[in-house]
Amino acid sequence: MFKPVVLKPPELLLNAASDGRRIGLQLTHVPGLKKPLEAFGAWWCGPRRMWVLDRLQHGFLVEALQRAYAGQYVDLDAAPGLLKTALEAPSADYFTQLLDVQIFPLARGELERGRWAVSFAYDKHCVRAMHALGGYFQRNASAWQVHGGPDEILQALAEHAGIEAEFVFIHERPVVLEDLSTGSSGPSPIQVPGAAPTFGEGGGAEDEAGTAFISTDRERDADLPFDRSVLADLLQREVLRDYQAVGVEHLVRQSGACLGDDMGLGKSRQTVVALRLAAGRGRVLIACPASLRLNWEREIRMVYPDAKVGMLGEDRMATLHACDWVVGNYERMGGLVREVGLDFAAMAVDEAHYLKEHRSGRTRNMFVLAARIPRAYVVTGTPLLNREVEMHTLLRITGHELGRLPLADFRKQYAGSSEKRAALAEAIKGWMLRRSKSVLKDLGTKERQLRYISPAEGLDGYKSIYGDMTLTAMPKIVKLRRELETLKIPFLVETVEGMAEDDKIIIFCEYMSTVEALKQALAAISVKCVSLVGSDSAKKRQKAVDTFQEDPETKVFIGTTSAAGVGITLTAANIVAFASMPWTPALMRQAEDRAYRLGQKRDVLVLVPIIPGTIDEGVLQLQENKRNTEIEVVEAVRCALPETQKAQAEVPEAFIEELEVVEA
Repeated sequence: MFKPVVLKPPELLLNAASDGRRIGLQLTHVPGLKKPLEAFGAWWCGPRRMWVLDRLQHGFLVEALQRAYAGQYVDLDAAPGLLKTALEAPSADYFTQLLDVQIFPLARGELERGRWAVSFAYDKHCVRAMHALGGYFQRNASAWQVHGGPDEILQALAEHAGIEAEFVFIHERPVVLEDLSTGSSGPSPIQVPGAAPTFGEGGGAEDEAGTAFISTDRERDADLPFDRSVLADLLQREVLRDYQAVGVEHLVRQSGACLGDDMGLGKSRQTVVALRLAAGRGRVLIACPASLRLNWEREIRMVYPDAKVGMLGEDRMATLHACDWVVGNYERMGGLVREVGLDFAAMAVDEAHYLKEHRSGRTRNMFVLAARIPRAYVVTGTPLLNREVEMHTLLRITGHELGRLPLADFRKQYAGSSEKRAALAEAIKGWMLRRSKSVLKDLGTKERQLRYISPAEGLDGYKSIYGDMTLTAMPKIVKLRRELETLKIPFLVETVEGMAEDDKIIIFCEYMSTVEALKQALAAISVKCVSLVGSDSAKKRQKAVDTFQEDPETKVFIGTTSAAGVGITLTAANIVAFASMPWTPALMRQAEDRAYRLGQKRDVLVLVPIIPGTIDEGVLQLQENKRNTEIEVVEAVRCALPETQKAQAEVPEAFIEELEVVEA
């Protein structure tokens, strides 16, 4: 006889810690418990990964956990003891040292509300300190605008939140607090029925909130001198192509500029050379997505083998001080904001379209850093993803006079019509250089084909999700797109099976579950593949790229568009397929151009499977709407260029081909 196995429920409370004002609870994750915990006054402390309460009575805490988790399969036996230990042995700075409190002087904005801004990771005690100062919460800046100077702010933080001055960073350079007004947009071509959304609360949500965001002002110089002999030497040694030398000169002659070349023309090489020429012997900063850090290090060493390259987040700050190059992902830039002693002579922001959201923390950090660094450049093959106003951030970071316009004025003058976009192109003439792949005379063609398919298993699962009225619109769209990706797996596998012996394919997915399903399906037919997703380490990513590029037996590269669609070279592939279309044509073109770029010797075929009667058709229409705006902007920029550059900046044929495919 077999004895039944009795499974012990997991411990609910894994750890507890107190600082004398707050108590943090590290809890086993149970879905749906956010609201019950908040009902007892708890808030989430991201830096400590804990739920925090400010009522420190042992009985209340035990009762709160018992009531919030009533009916859940968890063990609360250890909770009383852990709570008692935490309350009896508080650690004064356990939370406050990680709240990232920053104080900014304000140069302009609605200064009658206060001349200082204070930001921090959400904490109820800090909010009380802001209330004591008569603070006004600016939601898009995630900051409080307050009266009183640093001394009064420090006193309020110490009195109400227990934060010592050593954990508060006071900026010397003033920032700008500007209203983030939203423009109107037309109806989306993707419409699904769904439940009404609920809106959560963040820091300061209980108060009246403003809509300002934080940025900085900087000036921009042009016609700067540089050492032409260095550029001539790099051309002679074939480190640079002729058109790349033009790109280097475009950057280095200005203190702020945009290199917006089409994907695959070697923007990284041009940027590395320009940064070193601009910085002289000074230190250089490169900000990029996390997946591209090793790629940048490789590019630097290919041009400057003896360079001392430091990795932000991996190397200690003391090590970075001894480096002449520092490479870091956006999420790590907050550490440099506080490290004012680590100076830089030049900075480049790669994939700068990631900064299109004025309100994001990464954008604020780049604003602050750019204000300190004499030379600031932005690099992106997709300077415009959705709307013209996305360029405002890039213009402001680099010091262009249009970037100093209030966002509302910029939108009014340069967005919304072909005439205004032409005016924008004229105004940024000389700031952005954009060339198409026509400069690569040895590059083959790229053809995109829409393949309308009918899944053998039908659309019952899709229809069930579509009709589920318990889902709000966006979660429903996510589930529908994931279901469609699953339905396309047989088509993608059949495409791989039908490849010629020397063919290789990249398959882009939006969801990791599809990546795993494809890997299993290909393993079942003995097809060797590699994959790249966002959770992969930098070394694992690079190994996947190298294996696909160098191993003739590895026929398939599978990746999520967000992780594998930027910054890597996959020219071993001559076929690209999309399990789902990205939301914008620029992101889609950027992904497929991992194969269609400098170094590609074959023609490239792009396959886009579409399931009729689904939101695939809505995404296709959405892409067309955004593509029309993008083409007008690119054509306007080309028309505004000097005659000598127009031939290199023509509207890419791929743009026109995309429209023909969609409109056919």
